[in-house]
Amino acid sequence: MFIFSIFLILIICFILKFNIITNKYLNIFLKYFMYSLIIALVLEVSLFQYRHYESLFFKVSENVSYTFSKGIECLDGCTIIDPENAYLEITNLNKKVSNLYLDIDTPDIFHFTIEIKDEADALYYYAGEVNYTNDTNLSKYIRIHPNGKATTIKLSFNTSENLHFNINKISINTKVPFTFNNYRFLLVSIFVLFVFCINPKSILYDIKFNHPLSKYLILVILIGMSLIFYKLTTYNIYLNSLTDMNLNQSQYKNLAEALANKSFALKFEVTPELKALKNPYDTYYRDSVLDSKYYHWDYAFYNNKYYSYFGIVPCLLIYLPFYLVTGNHVANNIALSIVCSLFAIGVFYFIYQLLKKYFSKTSLIWYLLVSFLLTLSSNVLLALGSSSFYYIPIFMALAFCLLGLGFYIKATTYEEINCKYLFLGSTCMALIAGCRPQVLVALGLVPIILWDSIFKKRELFSVKTIKETVVTIVPYIVVAAFLMYYNYKRFGNIFDFGAAYNLTTNDMTKRGFEFDRIFTGIYYYLFEPSYFTPVFPFLKAHHIATTYIGKTIYEQVYGGFFFSNLICLLSLFIFKFREKIANKTLFYLSLVAVIGGLVIILADTQMAGILPRYISDFAIFFSIPTVIIILSLIKEGNFKYSKLLVTFIVVSLIFNCLAYFQAEYLFFGNPYLLQKLTYLFSFWL
Repeated sequence: MFIFSIFLILIICFILKFNIITNKYLNIFLKYFMYSLIIALVLEVSLFQYRHYESLFFKVSENVSYTFSKGIECLDGCTIIDPENAYLEITNLNKKVSNLYLDIDTPDIFHFTIEIKDEADALYYYAGEVNYTNDTNLSKYIRIHPNGKATTIKLSFNTSENLHFNINKISINTKVPFTFNNYRFLLVSIFVLFVFCINPKSILYDIKFNHPLSKYLILVILIGMSLIFYKLTTYNIYLNSLTDMNLNQSQYKNLAEALANKSFALKFEVTPELKALKNPYDTYYRDSVLDSKYYHWDYAFYNNKYYSYFGIVPCLLIYLPFYLVTGNHVANNIALSIVCSLFAIGVFYFIYQLLKKYFSKTSLIWYLLVSFLLTLSSNVLLALGSSSFYYIPIFMALAFCLLGLGFYIKATTYEEINCKYLFLGSTCMALIAGCRPQVLVALGLVPIILWDSIFKKRELFSVKTIKETVVTIVPYIVVAAFLMYYNYKRFGNIFDFGAAYNLTTNDMTKRGFEFDRIFTGIYYYLFEPSYFTPVFPFLKAHHIATTYIGKTIYEQVYGGFFFSNLICLLSLFIFKFREKIANKTLFYLSLVAVIGGLVIILADTQMAGILPRYISDFAIFFSIPTVIIILSLIKEGNFKYSKLLVTFIVVSLIFNCLAYFQAEYLFFGNPYLLQKLTYLFSFWL
């Protein structure tokens, strides 16, 4: 990569020197590209090699003596026989020790606790903890900081019994090798190029969002995002390896089999032990008398039958067709990457239609910035890292929501309202109910978008516009009729989606509405500060603390929505920007969106509790008003606004990229990934 980058820089210099490319925008882009390569290259061979240059001044000591504790038996290699008493001691040092070099043959990751005796401490003191793996060469070099000369260093093995290993070499003050990290170089190059392009002084802002070539660029970006989305779902080895059809991650797979057999009920055997329970939804009692093998976790259980209470539409559109055609089941991570890609398409389409109708002079750079903001602020990267099926109905609902709103806006941009886009908009919005009913609050935005068509132009819901009215209403009627039938056949109630009957953490049939839950939900969903650390992945989840005395459900969260997306605080001050938002439709659209977001928070808190994935339910309802405010501010051409807004958008994008590494189980089944990423981002180790 080092040689390739040098070669590429020389080629770009040649192109620019002899004016081979005459397009000024392409020329400036090539300059930015060259500068980004140079900056990334300089950083990679200088700052990021800090430990290498520092170690050149260490005095190497190859002759190191060490002894093993009784918890380690060494015959043919070494074996840990007593994990609680397994350690080695490096003795008789009496010298300045700056680093340790360990060369150990082991198939596993070693977790060491390091204790030191030195000139200032006659007894061992805790110095820190490190992970070691042969898979990451730099983990063999451990930088330590004794007080004066070190006398003895103790390495305790925090690992399992019967683990076999062999120590090839231990030395101190060893030279750290120069390690050019190709991935880090690539990431830094891309980030620096991105910063150059979005610099408010860049002439690339002269390119309008509707430039003839912009559609091709957007197509390339969306294809690239789809490929990245898929790749990001492959790293959660733990969830991707779950193949047991009875596990909660296989909800849609089981539903696809049931539908293929013309049944809404899942083909699960109901055990006599479960039938005998007076209240199967009483979690603590159920778990006290039944082993988990006697019931299926997180499925709806009603009238001695199992059902999936998650929206049926993702199953009908992805899982069932795949199963009918191939006889196999589509993997959850593939389905999730498809749905998240559809969501990204929805984001770009919605914003494009918004710009086309209300902000026609917006630059391509701003189009991309607000599109990335709306995409990433939804916690899509956290979803991809989780690779959990739970995110599939959420992001399919969000995709249909944004596509539907985009189609409605498109339908009203013509001189006469367009029936085709009305139909597409209504179909998408109606399908939300079959994915994630909470997102149906977006229906409150539809009358605002269609307000002029209904009340001023009289293009809808009048005697003369029967055709337009029919294509608008029919999709809602058809989808509602099917879902009502689906609900009635399962639970005897056309409005009951079955969530209350799930066998999980609490009896939702008795959960009720508790006013005091609201404050906890609003704080943790919106305003909880994130916990930053200098240790990768730099964010740490909080434990939920509350004065609420009663049962509520929660998982650890890594920060409230507004703390992760400070720029979206603009949405809460929508009335302050009423004059800046010149179009009344956009103002009321923003106002209703914020109210809708608050309604979802209220519903999720009361019905289910506080879970990180539920942030995706309401995020776009605060992000859309933020996008509208941003576009209204930059419309005035104020450079101070632009500079400040770009900065906050970039901070939000970085924060949401870090959210990927907070995904549940991402490193649980793939500890080697954690090691590689740690040394990728933490060059100071």
